Amino acid sequence: MNSSKALKVAIQGGGLAASVCAQTLSEAGIDVAVFESGRGPGGRMSTRRAKARSNTFQWDHGAQYFSPKSEEFSDLIQRWQDSGLVDVWDGQHCVWSTDNGIVPDQKVADRFVGVPGMNAICKGLLEGGSKVKTVYKTRAVASRVGSMWRLSHAKSGADLGSYDFLVTSDKTAALPRRPDLDACLLDFKEQASSIKSAKSLVLMLATDPLNLPFDSLLLEGHADFSWIAKDSSKPGRSRDDNTECWVAQASPDINIDVKGFPNAVRKQLITELTPRFEALVSDLGGTGGRVHLVQGHRWGAAFPLSSIPSVEDFYIDEVNSFAATGDYFTAYPGRVEGAALSGSRLAAALLSKFYT
Repeated sequence: MNSSKALKVAIQGGGLAASVCAQTLSEAGIDVAVFESGRGPGGRMSTRRAKARSNTFQWDHGAQYFSPKSEEFSDLIQRWQDSGLVDVWDGQHCVWSTDNGIVPDQKVADRFVGVPGMNAICKGLLEGGSKVKTVYKTRAVASRVGSMWRLSHAKSGADLGSYDFLVTSDKTAALPRRPDLDACLLDFKEQASSIKSAKSLVLMLATDPLNLPFDSLLLEGHADFSWIAKDSSKPGRSRDDNTECWVAQASPDINIDVKGFPNAVRKQLITELTPRFEALVSDLGGTGGRVHLVQGHRWGAAFPLSSIPSVEDFYIDEVNSFAATGDYFTAYPGRVEGAALSGSRLAAALLSKFYT
């Protein structure tokens, strides 16, 4: 593959790794199409929005913030900040433990967030003047036909086009029960399926002021919650209606058996977690402001617990014109930095190998 032929690349998923990869390839003149099953981009960097009466509320219900650990990621953040996609969350960040109660987080570095929501980064990369073709509400199934990849809609079977190269950013696409990827990718499927992921239960609330002495709180060893944060304290999210938006991530050890279809799971989470959150607020000295709206979400397999050893921080199969990107190939599994670096480095490799 080279510049004498217009290279067409399809990418499964619209999270950060996919967005960084897609924008980089598109800027180099490659024809890129992104297929995302959700209603918008972001993946674990999604922003939930909901209405109650005449008010609209929002929460970052996946990744809460990111702090760079490498110069390469710092450079990416600076580009996003220059583009108005990112700002510093200059809040009161604390830690709670049974022994010490609430104390300031002594490990706080600059905490960056997307503006006006965490999904603004992916949205800006894919839609902010980019030539990337992005298709939402579409899970693409990919089959190898000759030297090309043919994509079709997972539900309707509608033809989504043929492509020279396929990139997946969705680890769950490799699961045996999913037909998303052709059988020729057995090696990748076996590797990706071996990575275990943590489940996460999330409660999102719009309340009257709770008068808590922090904007974020890491809870160490709490039976019900591992993290709570006032989302409305983040830059670009200020409100003038005297309400606050709170995100509460349940402890990974919490004993709640959630099952069923998404709507049933959300209702169960709201029923189970709301009174526990209200009890926590009381225990922390909050005033227990009136709750206007509650939402629930279950991340089934979003946060990898380990990574696939990879010197390059991505997977590539040159014979089958296939690659995979994601934080689970890097030293930062489950982190925004891992996803960004994997997507950036894969794009650079593709340009070097196939587009000269």
